Amino acid sequence: MPSIEQVSKRVFSDRNWLKKCAIGGVISLVPIVNILSMGYLYQVFLEGKRGNEVKLPEWEDLKALFLDGLRFLVIGLVFAALPIALISICAGFAFDGFFAKVAVMPVVFFAGPVMSAALYLYSIKQDIADSLNFEALSIMLKKGAYSYTMPTLAYIGVCWAGWPLVPFAFFGGIFYFYLMARSFRDLEQPA
Repeated sequence: MPSIEQVSKRVFSDRNWLKKCAIGGVISLVPIVNILSMGYLYQVFLEGKRGNEVKLPEWEDLKALFLDGLRFLVIGLVFAALPIALISICAGFAFDGFFAKVAVMPVVFFAGPVMSAALYLYSIKQDIADSLNFEALSIMLKKGAYSYTMPTLAYIGVCWAGWPLVPFAFFGGIFYFYLMARSFRDLEQPA
């Protein structure tokens, strides 16, 4: 699996990387239209799944980006946003202040890997039922823990630091979802 450094060198070698990322960051701020930026992240994810070097797609086929974004959004809601929301509500009732936040931390950490594993399973046959294969998800998460821990911690840090500036979180997502797809792809390769 490539390192974050190798991926960043490849991204920055694209002459239009700043323009492409700026478009994604600005689009991610606009409700409904932000589905296009999710589609962009999904296309980067697919490059990683195929084992290709990271490539920033052009912002041309908006219909394809929107449809891919809907797929990304549905899986993200089911496997990341909903669990975080549920545990936040439960922890808010059970604990006060600091302890409520501590209870949410493991769910926030695993939201990205679980969502990425579900995206990976979905992308094989484009069947949403495949993303609900909890046995496969469990195996992927156990076997891939070593390779997804650092990218996940880095992405959480980028999201936390860039919270007021969503475009930074979008930019971090390019690296994160590519690396997650590559880490799960590497699990399929014979040792």
